[in-house]
Amino acid sequence: MQYRPATLQDARLLFDWRNDGLTRAMSRSSEPVEWSEHLAWLTKRLDRLEPHLYIAECEGRPIGTFRVDHDEVSYTVAPDVRMRGMGTALLKLARADFGVLRAEIFRRNEASIKAATAAGMTVVLID
Repeated sequence: MQYRPATLQDARLLFDWRNDGLTRAMSRSSEPVEWSEHLAWLTKRLDRLEPHLYIAECEGRPIGTFRVDHDEVSYTVAPDVRMRGMGTALLKLARADFGVLRAEIFRRNEASIKAATAAGMTVVLID
């Protein structure tokens, strides 16, 4: 597994992952995101000096995304590869280059708690 910086060409992929039902249920904002809103957010994010938004790939295939904001990591695993250890692997990659980061995770999201803990992240449980 490796990762690369996200680009505008990843907009549809990131949009689909963000609007996945389980992703929304485990996000701070569970409302669906409109395409125009997503595109505006992604454009603004990528215009940063250091966007810190990445696409994780396994054998050339996108399997997830993560972003780093200061000392916090947020991540999503592609719906079709969940429950295969990809979240842990993705977070271990992030830790190798960014150090131990804080992952704020809902208490009910046992899979993400397990992945972040196994990757050595600082898990902060939220309700």
